[in-house]
Amino acid sequence: MKRTLAVWIFDLSLVALIAGLAIDKYMQRAPQVEPNEFAANVELEPLRNLAVQDVGRIKSFDSFARAKMRMVGGPYDVDGKEPVFAYFDLMLNPREYQDKEIIYVKRAIRPELARAMQEEKIAPEAIIKFTKSGLMAPGLYWAPAIQAELGNLEQDIIRTQKFVNMMSWAMASTDTHRLSNDFAIIPPPNGTDKSPWLSGEQLWGLGFLQDGHNHGAEATGIPGLDESLSSAITSDWNKLVETWRDQDAAGASAAIASLADNLKNVNPQLYPEVEKLNLESLYFKLKAFVWVWIVYALAAVPLVMFIAYRMNGALTLGKIILVLAFALHTLAIGMRWYISGRIPNANMFEAVLASVWFGVLGAFVLEFLVRKTNMRGLFYFGSAICAMVAMMCQQFMPTVLKSDIDNVMPVLDDMWLYIHTNMIIWSYALIGIAAIIAMLYLRYRLGGGDSSFARIGGAGSLILDGSTPKGDRFLIDEKGSTGKVLDAATMVIMELAFVTLWAGLVMGAIWADHSWGRPWGWDPKEVFALCTFVIFIILVHVRIKVRDKGLWTAILAVVGCAVMLFNWIVINFKITGLHSYA
Repeated sequence: MKRTLAVWIFDLSLVALIAGLAIDKYMQRAPQVEPNEFAANVELEPLRNLAVQDVGRIKSFDSFARAKMRMVGGPYDVDGKEPVFAYFDLMLNPREYQDKEIIYVKRAIRPELARAMQEEKIAPEAIIKFTKSGLMAPGLYWAPAIQAELGNLEQDIIRTQKFVNMMSWAMASTDTHRLSNDFAIIPPPNGTDKSPWLSGEQLWGLGFLQDGHNHGAEATGIPGLDESLSSAITSDWNKLVETWRDQDAAGASAAIASLADNLKNVNPQLYPEVEKLNLESLYFKLKAFVWVWIVYALAAVPLVMFIAYRMNGALTLGKIILVLAFALHTLAIGMRWYISGRIPNANMFEAVLASVWFGVLGAFVLEFLVRKTNMRGLFYFGSAICAMVAMMCQQFMPTVLKSDIDNVMPVLDDMWLYIHTNMIIWSYALIGIAAIIAMLYLRYRLGGGDSSFARIGGAGSLILDGSTPKGDRFLIDEKGSTGKVLDAATMVIMELAFVTLWAGLVMGAIWADHSWGRPWGWDPKEVFALCTFVIFIILVHVRIKVRDKGLWTAILAVVGCAVMLFNWIVINFKITGLHSYA
């Protein structure tokens, strides 16, 4: 039986790993464009580490450009170019991109747009390519049939309007005026950290952008700045525009380096530390560490071998890999915390990242408590699978779980953000781990396992180790029942999830009363959080009454996880409410 269970879990882990790597490769199948000589030789590092003000936060231009270009190309690089180069090239050479397939269209509206493309007499092979990649040229966007179809799709508020809006935002993000106006790289000479930064368009106008010729930037200087420094920055900008358009890599590199140095002297007290900007660029170069799911997947393989065969060497290897994964996970959170200047739990990407971090941390604590029982290894395995799945979602759904670092929304800027939110997302991680172990129990039963259950499960199993008269020998016996062990481990996590979810709901009610003047308002997210809690209340009572306690505990653990995921995913992304930002 143990062999059957091990083979099943091993196959599942291997399939998940292979599927993830295949999806990752598929997601990168954007049209590959060989960089021309200019793109290959221009030195972008000083430009990459420029400070930019965006929505009230100062960030590196590398981080800023990645977010803006993701709005255009979705999961793909714009024209196969890296974001910093693509942003500048779109701003300075917009005509070059009119016929290039760079606008990402969500799958939900591709069939309708494909039919509109047929009306425009687009070649069949180009239409097939569009339906697969979702990439469309900006010039095609304005075709009459496309515009007519987008107008029809926009009327469907529930199903397609938001996808049309996303396409419109992508188009707007390629506009020269928008790109140049958002390029706020000049700190106010006499301003404070609350003052808006200035963009090139505000100071020098759009003459050099409109007709492709640089008319010079003599219209205005930088108000309040020493004339010589203002002239130097203006000259650097003019040279950068001119050399970029002339494809002069050496000249553009020199202009970028000079501009970066001079901008730091506009207001040295206000300009962020170069090391912090470099760290932010490094964080995004490392893909926000979402690839750590691979390390978690590797940890799960020896852990399941230990669960099935009690191979101590496999447990040691699994723990070592899990510690490595957790260390990288912690590094990712620490870097994000330092860069943003706040606890990273203010958006969906951060909530998912923090949730599974709490889950793995809790698994280490639980494993220490059960180290002398047959439950050891199960919590490591459950947390590794949960973390793997969560970080796979972050990597393969970049347009949904955006890794951008932004300021906390004003409505969330409260100490209860760190109390209520962390408790709730911790409970979600525990629910996920409980479901993983419960699915192991269900697979055990489907394979012919007996209907045994733990007489002392949950918190009791952490107190009674099996050696006391009231204990349950399966916890320490070398040949303890697999069903009893899995049921006991499920109950440990379920009880912890029950308590943390209850505490999170109470804390949420306190925050709601503090922020909105009422503790409960039947908001969709509140309702389904309560539904998840009700599932656990049912589980407690069902376990008391039914005969097949292990089976019903496992089923309700999986159902509770499904309700939790519905609350966290569908409610957040599909249903509008007061918690739509969470």
